[in-house]
This record gives sequence, structure tokens and C-alpha cells, in this order.
Amino acid sequence: MKKKLVLATIFLIVVFIGYKYTYHEHREISSEKEVFNGTALMLKQYFHDKLDESSGEYLNKTIVVSGVISEVEVNAIMIDDNVYCVFDKSTNELKVGKQIKVKGRCLGYDELLEVVKIDQSIVFKK
Repeated sequence: MKKKLVLATIFLIVVFIGYKYTYHEHREISSEKEVFNGTALMLKQYFHDKLDESSGEYLNKTIVVSGVISEVEVNAIMIDDNVYCVFDKSTNELKVGKQIKVKGRCLGYDELLEVVKIDQSIVFKK
């Protein structure tokens, strides 16, 4: 009887941990403190210089990037041809040539396109 109780308890603990791992709360990028605040060129240069080394300092971290919009898509923009930012909402109000500051989660450096990719982007007003 005690053996069944112990097994049932262990099973419930494993199920609870699995549930919490699978359905954890989503990050709120807008309220997180950034680990990088600089220009698009500075960020690209950092990743380009650290290409052979582990450049995980900014990966999956909140960063703020500033620069001039060089390209606009439906829900993404390119800043100074160096940083590609994906937004959750449409970017209709953003125009090429406009100075901008964006906050988002850094996904890393795309060696093929030679750009840093950011998702969950928001226009940073601070």
C-alpha cells in the first residue's frame, strides 16, 4: 500500500513539473531591463567580431537598438541594413529614413545575411 502511495506521489510531482515546464509564463519584453543599448552597427560589429567565439552574451536577452530604418515589411523592419526586427503587430506607421529605437529579444547573428535578428520588437520610448 505504501509503495503505491509513494509511486502516486512521484507521478503527481513529475506531472506537475512537466506542466509548469510546458506552460510557463511568457516573457514581457517591454518590462525587462535591457543588457545592450546601442546602435545597430555596434551590435552587428560585436557579433561579427565574436563569430568564432561564444557570442551568447546577448542571445535570448532583451536589447535596445537605435538607428535609421532602411527597409519596411508588413511586420518587420531593417535598421541600418544591420539589424532585422520582427514585430508582433503591423509596422504600417514606420517609414524608411526615420530614426528609431527598438527594444526586443536578440535571436542571434545570421552569418548568411550578415544581420542580427530580433523578435518580439516594440518601438522603445524612453
